[in-house]
Amino acid sequence: MRKRIVITLFLISLVLTGCNSNNGSDLNEIEGKDQLNTNQGNEELTLQTISLEEKLVPPKFIITNFNMNYSKEKSQLFFDMNYEIDTEIYEILTTGNQEMHFILEYHENVVETLRETHSDAIIAEKPSDYNTKYQVTFTQLIDLARSDVELIEEHISGFNLLIADSEKDIISQFVGLYDYN
Repeated sequence: MRKRIVITLFLISLVLTGCNSNNGSDLNEIEGKDQLNTNQGNEELTLQTISLEEKLVPPKFIITNFNMNYSKEKSQLFFDMNYEIDTEIYEILTTGNQEMHFILEYHENVVETLRETHSDAIIAEKPSDYNTKYQVTFTQLIDLARSDVELIEEHISGFNLLIADSEKDIISQFVGLYDYN
């Protein structure tokens, strides 16, 4: 009789242990689904693009230096532009699925000399390490005479900067770029 009671108690505890194990795995399964749904929601938030439109204006975006150099030996024309961004733009560029493309629009008096109305689009460096100061260099392979270089220098104040977003839509324009130095 005593043996029967021990066996019965053993079987009951075995059944109860089995029930608890299933409930725990069901709970883990439910938690896993919730975690999956949460992760999918986070992915959607991460993939959402935050617009830079109407944000790339002083003091949030400042051009700190703009100059031109020409290398006769390499037949290369360089336009160097230093710029600074504020923390809001930094955050959008690092976490907002966004990027900036710079296009230099030439003054009408040098279009014939440069054989183009604007430069190629250059993707801005992705911000990192909380650095807010950057430089971009526009380079063009072109053979120029001294008089051509002087003409470009004379009209550099009439160059414009166009800024496009990750979808290549123009979202900002700096007219008379040299004046923003």
